[in-house]
Amino acid sequence: MIKYLFGTAALILLLTSCAKDDAVLPEQHDYKIVILPSNGNPGLGNSEEEPLGVALALPQGIRIVERKDHPFDPDLGKLYAHANFFYVDINFVNDRMPGTPPVTVELPPGLIGVSRIHDKQNGLSIEKYLITVPPTERYGGSRDTTTVYIGMACLNKNRSMPWYDNIGPEQVFPISRNNYPKFIVTSDPSLRKLLELLKGHPGLKVNAHWDPVAAHEEDYVVPEWMKIHNEIQDIIWDVTDGFGLTHGKMEELKEKLKQYR
Repeated sequence: MIKYLFGTAALILLLTSCAKDDAVLPEQHDYKIVILPSNGNPGLGNSEEEPLGVALALPQGIRIVERKDHPFDPDLGKLYAHANFFYVDINFVNDRMPGTPPVTVELPPGLIGVSRIHDKQNGLSIEKYLITVPPTERYGGSRDTTTVYIGMACLNKNRSMPWYDNIGPEQVFPISRNNYPKFIVTSDPSLRKLLELLKGHPGLKVNAHWDPVAAHEEDYVVPEWMKIHNEIQDIIWDVTDGFGLTHGKMEELKEKLKQYR
């Protein structure tokens, strides 16, 4: 009989404990990790390896080249950006015959610019872009490579910012030219989940430049339009350099992104 009563009491205690845990759970729910960290995966966080992914697929007759002497053009019509920590240049050559129709190049979400310098950030583009590339060679023999700029978020929090060694007129733009010869599309599972949250928000399109030099001044005030981009960058670093994305932060982000749909 005593043994029976002891077993019943233990069961009641167990059920009571579970009920208490359930009562606390909603308060703890915000801290649950919903996107696992990629910290330490190749090319992310402190890793110096090349990021995992597949090479950017280009249409037949299209190739990417370097234009070391081609200065940054601040024309916003050449900027494709829904992430805004820095820009990379991509220079397309269309080898098809003069007079043939332009070729459309698709840059998918999850495009990573792989830095050739290990102390500079690898970059992540979060949206799909369609780039029109006319034949490089024109009638009459003239040539004109198509150069565009892609807005990137940073994937390595502890690396240097890609624009730190800019000189001359380029100092006041977050451009990193001639440092991204290779582009891949990420296969990292956590980054892919994060991209699903971020893509499809046309209001994130960047329509103004920011000045990295001014941003280091003590009296610098972050423009209102840039605040969401800074928050997105911090969340990306939660995944690439931190402990992952919590449910609470994810819900806050989803709520803020509603106005950018």
